[in-house]
Amino acid sequence: MITKQDFFTYMSNLYDEDYKDSDAYKTLKSIMKLKDEKKIQELKNLVNMNKPQKMAYRHALAANGKELTPTQLDQYLSTIHYALSNMNT
Repeated sequence: MITKQDFFTYMSNLYDEDYKDSDAYKTLKSIMKLKDEKKIQELKNLVNMNKPQKMAYRHALAANGKELTPTQLDQYLSTIHYALSNMNT
């Protein structure tokens, strides 16, 4: 099991900042509990987006009321990647 501190250390090292986003940790835990292979594949596709796809995704999120900076999106995608990399599937 990944602890909150493990996750914060990973993200802090990745982004060279003191990362302490508890909501991101909740997201990590919920992803790691997923059993739906279709949803897992969708998340894998998200983390493998190229730059134009990321920009389009950011725009789609903003159109639905969830605005993220490019760094926030990268951190979100890093959270997904970390969760998927540590799943027991």
